[in-house]
Amino acid sequence: MSEPCAIIAGAGSFPVHVAREAARQGLDVVAIGLQGWADPGLAASVRSYEEVAVGELGRLIDRLKVHHTRQAIMAGKVSKALLFDPRVQFDAEALAILGQVRDFSVTGLLGAIAARLSKDGITLLDSSTFLKPLLCPVGPVTRQVPTGEQEEDIRTGIRAARQLAAMDIGQTVVVKRKVIVAVEALEGTDAAIQRAGGLAGPGCVVVKMASPDQDMRFDLPVLGLQTIATAAAAGVACLAVEAGKALLLDKDALIAKANEAGLCLIGVEPT
Repeated sequence: MSEPCAIIAGAGSFPVHVAREAARQGLDVVAIGLQGWADPGLAASVRSYEEVAVGELGRLIDRLKVHHTRQAIMAGKVSKALLFDPRVQFDAEALAILGQVRDFSVTGLLGAIAARLSKDGITLLDSSTFLKPLLCPVGPVTRQVPTGEQEEDIRTGIRAARQLAAMDIGQTVVVKRKVIVAVEALEGTDAAIQRAGGLAGPGCVVVKMASPDQDMRFDLPVLGLQTIATAAAAGVACLAVEAGKALLLDKDALIAKANEAGLCLIGVEPT
């Protein structure tokens, strides 16, 4: 059997996609889920599944070592809101990380965790390692294409979303007639889209971009079926994501749902 590859799993279907494709490529896949975030159903797609509490970095490292893991991949969402949750108990390893970072940005926190894992010979892989075919290409992937007005909104959104991502605020902005209607912060993409629909009504353009210095090991822009459903319910006209950086999970079904809703989905490049 090949050397184990571990998935450090947060919320959503992203970890399942990684597990299935890694196994299809012949890897021995184990998963360590973060309690309260990971879907225990992930166990059906891996050789071994267990959970650790979010603040138990020391235990996470120990379990990776027990599985003789030398490569791991982070997949799935974990909100930074947990940093403000008094119920979360951080162990000594986690507190050491929190004490050494200059800020609580994703790059700062997860970069420090990656450096800590490397001390035990565990390398964090690019989160898209096993899912390259699911990265959004340049151009429309749906039947619907953007109108001239929507193209202007996309350009406005790209500039704003890139700055937003660079500042580690979020990755998504919602635009209508070149007005920024909503920006994503801790509440997440779907909540930002819902808020925009309530503020500006149908016809909004959603733009989701990576940071200019995106670390591909974590926090990649990800689009799934739920966001397409949320966008359709909010009357979104067009959804633009960064080509080559954003993952389209359940890609065929996602595109089919977007087509069914008359929604334009397009891969765009930074300007």
